[in-house]
Amino acid sequence: MTDVGSVSTCFRSLTTLLLKPPTTIEVLPGDASIWIPDVAERSRSPFLFMENNLGVPEKELRQSYLFAVPIFSAARKAFGLHTLEVPSNHTMSSVIQDLIDSSAVLILMNPAHQTALNARKQLVVRNLISVGQELKFTAALLSSKHCCKQGELWYHRRWLLQRIYPIPSFPRGLIVDLVSDSPHFYLSPNDLSVEINLVTRACELYPRNYFGWTHRTICIQSALVPGVHFITPDVSSKILSKEIINVMQWIESHISDYSAAHHLKTLVRLSEDAESTFLPDNLFPVIEHALTLVRAFPEHEALWQYLRVFWDEGDVATAFVASFVLPLQSTGMAEQENKSRGVQHACHFLEWRNQRLN
Repeated sequence: MTDVGSVSTCFRSLTTLLLKPPTTIEVLPGDASIWIPDVAERSRSPFLFMENNLGVPEKELRQSYLFAVPIFSAARKAFGLHTLEVPSNHTMSSVIQDLIDSSAVLILMNPAHQTALNARKQLVVRNLISVGQELKFTAALLSSKHCCKQGELWYHRRWLLQRIYPIPSFPRGLIVDLVSDSPHFYLSPNDLSVEINLVTRACELYPRNYFGWTHRTICIQSALVPGVHFITPDVSSKILSKEIINVMQWIESHISDYSAAHHLKTLVRLSEDAESTFLPDNLFPVIEHALTLVRAFPEHEALWQYLRVFWDEGDVATAFVASFVLPLQSTGMAEQENKSRGVQHACHFLEWRNQRLN
């Protein structure tokens, strides 16, 4: 596809598929000929669309992006986002559709495209894009490895959630103040499940997904907001206990994911503030979990960091240092030139602990 007419057809075909929107999107390496060998089929559409899952060859995406740039610029200028009221004529409706279509392609190609994201926000504010439809569109984008690592897109989704489930004001000292990006929305348990599933997929696609875990933390906090929907201490405890168990299981199978450990720390803090009975012996279940993983995989720095996050001096901690960390350090002293990563991490841990004790 090199002539203008073919690229235009490619662009329109892509926007039609994007705005359905699909359940998942995957950017495929190479061009359409690799994925759709049949010329006649490829001429109808260079994109794969099966069971509402969209595959976008990278070459065709780039061509559509370059075609979309001037369309977006012209449509945005004509639309006059800062002055225009709700349109009433056919010409302006065409401009709006161009803005919707071109911004979708720009964001798929560059999920951090602030101008395109802001244009779509303005369209949502003026009810020219359904907020529910935009939420589905962001879910489709965040199903892609290409998009799910971008913090701007996660923020855009939270902005949408805030419009759907707004909170008028916060009581002082509310537990949602624990992080700087506090939620200004609330989620029911069902809505929370949707967000957790979205983050889980994103973190599988892009390991150690800081922005995904941040979104998950904020959504958990949003489900604990009192006075907005039926939320009792028992419900709060159930939400937190389920999430703590799920994240501990996640860390077992993703032992390099320090962002998950940071999320777990926030959960424990929330559990303490909510006076949950899930952790009756302080942090013992989580500390024991961290100790077990460090013993099993001492070469993984993220697990040592996980242990530091929940470290608490006591008999169990002292026994761990004496039975595991110090012998591991001694092994390294005997092999000065070829210290394993596990030995290095043990030495760094002891230095950190000594500083903490002094």
